[in-house]
Amino acid sequence: MRKKMYYMLGALIIGSILMVSCKEETYEFSDKSNEGIPFDPAQPVKITNFLPDSGRYSEKIVITGSNFGNEKNQVRVYFGDGLTEKEGAVVSVNGNSIYCIAPRLSGGNNEIKVTVGENAEAIAPKTFHYTASAQVSWVAGMGTLEGTGAFYRDGTLAEAHFHKFMGLVALGNDQIMTFGSWEAAANKVRFVSVPDNRVITIQDGVYLGKPTINEDKTIVYATTLNPTHTVYEYRRDNGWMPYRIGEIPKRGSGYDHIQSMVMMDKAHDPNQEWLYFCHKNGFLLRFNVNTQVTQELGASLFDPADWVGYIVYDKFNDCFYVSHHARYSIYKISKTGSDWTDGVKSEIYAGSPSQSAVIDGNLMDARFRDPRGMCIDEDGNLYIAEQNSCVIRKISAAEGYVSTVAGTLNVNKPQTNGDPAEAIFLNPRDITYDGNGNFFIGEWWEATIRRYAVE
Repeated sequence: MRKKMYYMLGALIIGSILMVSCKEETYEFSDKSNEGIPFDPAQPVKITNFLPDSGRYSEKIVITGSNFGNEKNQVRVYFGDGLTEKEGAVVSVNGNSIYCIAPRLSGGNNEIKVTVGENAEAIAPKTFHYTASAQVSWVAGMGTLEGTGAFYRDGTLAEAHFHKFMGLVALGNDQIMTFGSWEAAANKVRFVSVPDNRVITIQDGVYLGKPTINEDKTIVYATTLNPTHTVYEYRRDNGWMPYRIGEIPKRGSGYDHIQSMVMMDKAHDPNQEWLYFCHKNGFLLRFNVNTQVTQELGASLFDPADWVGYIVYDKFNDCFYVSHHARYSIYKISKTGSDWTDGVKSEIYAGSPSQSAVIDGNLMDARFRDPRGMCIDEDGNLYIAEQNSCVIRKISAAEGYVSTVAGTLNVNKPQTNGDPAEAIFLNPRDITYDGNGNFFIGEWWEATIRRYAVE
């Protein structure tokens, strides 16, 4: 039976890869009188206008001006809101015109800048107004439609039943893996494919915490929740089947409860060989996937607790964030030297250890009640699932402001989609980001997987 199931999963993976293709968009300018004129570095680049004046994600924009040249790979178009700057995709260049696509931006007015070659640039005489939109939608799982109870079921997205997620990871192309623990119906790794409308169990009988994935999204790593901690590897080229690669030694007495692991990006860990995690007694440690060596990097970094929470890595600031739900806070862990083995320090980044509440505001003024799973988007914004408060919080990287972006505070039924401010989550336990504006949220109880999409 298990071999048959593995073969089915392999067929699904291969089918998904064959289905994914990219068709490059093209655009033909009606005025071709200048298409052969190259860029003149002795003359300035000028922007006279662009249309439309406003739009959303993937809006098609035509910029008019002069001296843009005729080499698309030499032209860059940037959109900036004063805090961050993002590059739009240039489709075509025709001397006096540029056809480009608006990237995903924050709502409001954005300056448009064009650069040609290494030094020439121009700023548009007006701003582009970006209208950001967000939506909560259902992805998979029956939720409470069949009543309550600890059970699981594979099948189509609508037929599948989930129970007690510990974590989930976005694989790209609308595919997800979920990891659970606590009860027999939850102790499983599930593969979810939206394009194939299918949920399949690929590993069972294991208590696993939140996984992590490498930058290329080809390898997933996870460890068992309790000691002795078995570390598993799941490879895309092997149909995401589990493979045991080593063990993390037990520390002290009782349970260690490694609830999540995280891997740095290639810029900070070129070989992507270290898995970082926290011990419930306040340690930061790491495990090498190639040598199976475990290193202690710091101790007494936060107050001990039975469940320390989740950890994420911020590549923009080279630091870690740890959710500590027993202390209602998000901790920040940084290195004190040039390398993580030189020493580390920790501080409360947001919230207060003495106050349990859901209050938006600046980092030290904001309050959390039950922060659990976290993820970071491409701009460095931190998203946090508040399980028992039933909301999703966001910490802005640019402004350092904590806001509630989705969910209805303290309301968990009925599970409702649509407007993020009116959506209802049933105890959201974890959140993961796919890099394309899609946040996937896994609920704890009679679980569904939900999508919070930002465009």
